[in-house]
Amino acid sequence: MRIKYEQPSVCHQSYKSVLGQRPIWDWRHDKLLWVDIYENKIIETDQDNNEERQYSVQDGVTNILLQDNKNYIMSSYDSLYSIHPSLSKKQLLTKINFDSPNNRINDADIDLNGQIWISTMDIQQKSQTGKVICHDSNLKPIYSDNSYIISNGPVFDYERNVGYVTDSIKRIIYIFSINDLSGNGINKKVFLSMNKIDGNPDGMTVDKNGNLWVAMWGSGKVCCFDKKGSLKLILQLPVSKVTSCTFGGKNLNELFITTASVGLNDIEAERQPHAGKLFKFVTQEQGYASNCYRSENIPDLYH
Repeated sequence: MRIKYEQPSVCHQSYKSVLGQRPIWDWRHDKLLWVDIYENKIIETDQDNNEERQYSVQDGVTNILLQDNKNYIMSSYDSLYSIHPSLSKKQLLTKINFDSPNNRINDADIDLNGQIWISTMDIQQKSQTGKVICHDSNLKPIYSDNSYIISNGPVFDYERNVGYVTDSIKRIIYIFSINDLSGNGINKKVFLSMNKIDGNPDGMTVDKNGNLWVAMWGSGKVCCFDKKGSLKLILQLPVSKVTSCTFGGKNLNELFITTASVGLNDIEAERQPHAGKLFKFVTQEQGYASNCYRSENIPDLYH
């Protein structure tokens, strides 16, 4: 298969993140949200009029997800919250029990059943204490998988009922069947070993044709793989630290890409003036609309 190369464009918003992560398209309000983990901020962008708003979050933020009562779900380093659409009020839902005090929440997503999946990591990026955990509508852990250093995902292909999760340090992407969850495990197998591709697999997303789009930390790329694992497209960015991606826009065909500026020396920072910015690439594919967390006990944050 011939590999195509394309270049995304930098968005016109002014915010430059230290560690931009977890973009999500809120189809309820036609806007994009993403987080800066190291600056404890949620960034909200309106692509129609190029408006941008920043919200500082006490206790930190690692992910922002949708909740089915128009609220959002927000994760800090160790907890899940329900947060008002104004992003001004939040309520603690649950704290995550870690096996190690050096762990934190890294990534998160919501499956077709409205259940929250979180992935965790070792903050020192050395020990295999990270997990992937699925929580039901009562936020009870029902499935988990262990022995990750830095886990990212899972993301889901709903046409084939499969999920993908990666260990960024091991440079492996795993696949598991949503229909094959047994006991409390996810029965994963290796989908891709990234030995022949520069960079470390970070955040991911899936389109409706089953292609897996993977942000590659350290190499300035987003790589698109077909459902068999063949590399078909490389998006080359003018920054080295590419962190995550998601589909958005009214037609869900625009790929939004977050990046980071953390750890760049003076020379690298000068050569990468757009490091930490949001990028966009108009694809020929269509992504899935983000699912909403469905809870039996949704907090009322409207008073």
